[in-house]
Amino acid sequence: MPPSDFNILGQSLATDNWDGSPVELAVRDSVAMPQTPNGSMILAFQNASEMNNAGKLALTSGSSQPQFLLAPGLALQPTILINNWQANNLNITNVSVNTNTPIWIAAYGPGMGGAAPTPLPTTGDAVPVAVDTTLKAVTLPQYMQLGFQANSAGLCLFAFIGGPQDTKGNNAYAIALNSQYGDTGPGHPTPAPAGYYATVGGNSYSFEFNWGTSVLFVAYFGSGSVLSGVPKVVTAAPTVTLQTL
Repeated sequence: MPPSDFNILGQSLATDNWDGSPVELAVRDSVAMPQTPNGSMILAFQNASEMNNAGKLALTSGSSQPQFLLAPGLALQPTILINNWQANNLNITNVSVNTNTPIWIAAYGPGMGGAAPTPLPTTGDAVPVAVDTTLKAVTLPQYMQLGFQANSAGLCLFAFIGGPQDTKGNNAYAIALNSQYGDTGPGHPTPAPAGYYATVGGNSYSFEFNWGTSVLFVAYFGSGSVLSGVPKVVTAAPTVTLQTL
């Protein structure tokens, strides 16, 4: 019989103070976040192997049993998990079987990463965003529109947090422009992929809401595939707008 290996979760730490910044985990490597936000956090992950290897992450928080997250091979769009881990710690380990299966991960919640957010005006002015940057606004007590515009044909993955929480304590949304899944989610007959609020095959998307006076955060995870073998084209940055209706 071929030899078998046991994976011990969290024993080969790439970092023990992960702040959500993008990192690529080799097989059996882990990251540890000492304390998650006591509110919604968005976790994005993608199999970065150039081979058709199935990938898998093991996620633990507090004293919970591991949650196993599948990272399919050759996927061109990250998978999303939105959850409220209620200020517990978080550990993520790459437990893929094939050793040539690195997995890219990134996470976002308000206040994570240390960098101050860029102000997002409520005047409808377009604000360009760079990868891994955050915008912040205070919404007005009336209907408003949050708009996203890609300026290339590449994937643009956004997340925004704000407004009332659902029954699980979440108030975060993930959307994708120029998505391989096409138009899904609210207003479309096809449900959005797991973790996403909506995806669109085109390069623009709008979200209308009335949250009263509330703090709004917008994060931009990036554009295009994380697969190292896929060429990247440098183009104009995508933009975000916020305006009253």
